[in-house]
Amino acid sequence: MITLSPQNTELPETYNELITAFMPRPIHDQVGHENALAVIDRLSGLALNDEQEEYLDLLSTLVEAYENDLLKETLTSLPKGLPMLRYLCQENSINGVELGRILGVGRAQASLLLKGKRQLTVAHLQKLSAHFKLSADLFM
Repeated sequence: MITLSPQNTELPETYNELITAFMPRPIHDQVGHENALAVIDRLSGLALNDEQEEYLDLLSTLVEAYENDLLKETLTSLPKGLPMLRYLCQENSINGVELGRILGVGRAQASLLLKGKRQLTVAHLQKLSAHFKLSADLFM
């Protein structure tokens, strides 16, 4: 892992010195991510000058871009629609009675929804989204 310097040494003060110590690059893997985070941690919480702030902002932007790409990959690999609902119910030990309570319907209707014999309504999507703190798109 590459870091700027140990915590007890002075930080480079100019942008050029910072770049010399740790060249910012687009992040393509976990190692690059960890290295950038280590440098960000070293800079965080300190009284920084304008050039150090600018450098920190650049590194933060690179980390954010990498993490957004990871999130997109994760979201595209998740099941959608009914498989997502079934998966979440299984992972959270939610049975038909509990799902009915979440949706404001009876156990029988919840069971029919899980079997795919009934369609989720807009109200159901809103309640599922709120309960699981996920986008309603994942249930459509």
